[in-house]
Amino acid sequence: MSEESVTTEKQVSLSDLQSVESGSSVDLNKFHKTGAEIEGVDIIQVSSDYTKSGKQWVLKVYSKVLETIEKEDGTKVDFRASELFNLIQDKEGKLKGYPESQDSNLKKFMADLRIEKPDQIVGKKATIKAYDKEVEGKPKTYLKFMY
Repeated sequence: MSEESVTTEKQVSLSDLQSVESGSSVDLNKFHKTGAEIEGVDIIQVSSDYTKSGKQWVLKVYSKVLETIEKEDGTKVDFRASELFNLIQDKEGKLKGYPESQDSNLKKFMADLRIEKPDQIVGKKATIKAYDKEVEGKPKTYLKFMY
């Protein structure tokens, strides 16, 4: 780089340099081990390599919005905790129900909420877990529930 292409607008001393919040991002780790109210529960199908039908029925549980940021283009991004719990289906892929085993993640989650059935989940307060996962070579933080 030549000297002519570098311009300096103003010299700033290190003691005057202040920390500022950078761009459109949020530190999701600040939600780790905090509580959030569960806003909704949906029964959906997702792709699966482990079923004959190629689809798996799951219970999607999600919290109320924890934080919203606005991107440079004006669109808003909501951050919330969510988790998918496997449901029981027959060999043809038809939904049968939810696991009765106390070792299933859904039963552990419901026990933590002190409820008996999935239709009692909405409105309960759950503890959030922030965890990092590498996506396309970059670490990303996700929010799910602790149980």
